[in-house]
Amino acid sequence: MRAPSSIANLSERAGLPSPERLAAVATVLCVYPRRHRDALDGWLQAASAERMTRLDGESSCEALVFRNAAGRVCWRLYLLPDSDFLAWDDAAAKLPMYRGADARGGAWAGLRRRWLRRLRGRWQAEVLRLHVLRDDAGHCILVADTAELSPLGQAHARRIATGEGARLQAQAHVCCCMASRLSDEARPAQFARRPLPSFPFI
Repeated sequence: MRAPSSIANLSERAGLPSPERLAAVATVLCVYPRRHRDALDGWLQAASAERMTRLDGESSCEALVFRNAAGRVCWRLYLLPDSDFLAWDDAAAKLPMYRGADARGGAWAGLRRRWLRRLRGRWQAEVLRLHVLRDDAGHCILVADTAELSPLGQAHARRIATGEGARLQAQAHVCCCMASRLSDEARPAQFARRPLPSFPFI
């Protein structure tokens, strides 16, 4: 069955990285509202995206922050040591810098935000490996499945999830959002992973 055009043309939305560029990053930590049906609902709602670099204690983390049409954050993808760094830079290159509360304030402001996030408990965190499927018309649709992390990646993911006040899923189910609507003959596009930088991620 052919995917509806409203879904298949997601790659044409202005202001968002294409599904192919996100898929090239491969392994990411996805943070999304717990009310969402699965981890990719935020991607389907996204209308704009920004890149964020934030100090987290003695280390830093990078994220792509997605907003819905109302301007609310609906999806975050975090760079992990297991991610493809070059593909990440390519996906983030044309995005504006994030100007939200997470990018401002000192250590005390950061601690306060973390405490409020834990109290509210509105977010879920999941480690995903992104890839794409193509429908009969050749449109790319972003899909994801679970991913295994290195020990360094696991520690990094736990630290980010804690900072977000999000519950990190130990073993997530396959995110088959939209995949069931594709033709049975559809196959994932192949993306070669680029080598990681030789220096350790901090």
